[in-house]
Amino acid sequence: MTRPGPWIVFSFWVLLAQILLMSQIEVGGYLSPYLYPLVLVLAPANFNRLGLLAIGAALGLGIDLHEGSGGLHMMASSLLAYVRPWILNGIVPRAAEEQLSFVPQDIGLGKWTTLVLLTLGIHHLWLFLWASHGTHIFSLVLGRSVLNVVVSAALSTAVAWFIPKSQQG
Repeated sequence: MTRPGPWIVFSFWVLLAQILLMSQIEVGGYLSPYLYPLVLVLAPANFNRLGLLAIGAALGLGIDLHEGSGGLHMMASSLLAYVRPWILNGIVPRAAEEQLSFVPQDIGLGKWTTLVLLTLGIHHLWLFLWASHGTHIFSLVLGRSVLNVVVSAALSTAVAWFIPKSQQG
């Protein structure tokens, strides 16, 4: 999504889906799919860094208030918003200049998979590391993170696949 207007509308629907649907899914206390980081992944490439950080913090705070998680989601989504410009620069270097959107149809499935796995990996690892209250059970944190990243990435890809390809030439 290259323009802020459609991205804001999309963000609203993703947040609503996260709160009403995804928050109800929990498999054995181990699998909890998160769709809301997709909002930060699909933000326009030329979005103001400070604005993206504020949106990431507000997005995480909204999820924290809903789930009562005490700031864990706020920390993880703020971190994701902070590192996103460097991740984009590494995967799609000229995205801002070429006004690229980050849907799979525009950047290709390979770059999309790399982008989603890396961003969700950072978000989920940070979230579950802090949720475990330390690194003493790192193998459990890593296992939970990997499982949730795979499920969340598949869900994010399914959602992003329905976003129309940009009309720019």
